[in-house]
Amino acid sequence: MGGYSSFAYFYDILTQNIDYSRRALYFDSLIKLHGGNKGLLLDLACGTGSLSEEMAKLGYDVIAVDSSVEMLSAAMSKRRKADCLYNIYVKA
Repeated sequence: MGGYSSFAYFYDILTQNIDYSRRALYFDSLIKLHGGNKGLLLDLACGTGSLSEEMAKLGYDVIAVDSSVEMLSAAMSKRRKADCLYNIYVKA
């Protein structure tokens, strides 16, 4: 998606007020509430991977997918700096 090529650079700046750690804990509680457990998690439209990273820190094996190569590039850059493991695949 070419529409995100310029936007990807600013995305984390524009969403810095979002508490991804708290959001990840909320999603984790919903997963547990409905009988799920920590395992493989698919993050569709992951953007720059902020939520993917937080879910991985909680123990999930995250596959982050996005149709924007620019967003995935930002996610991969953040992944290299973080001390957590998750996979990122580009949707072709």
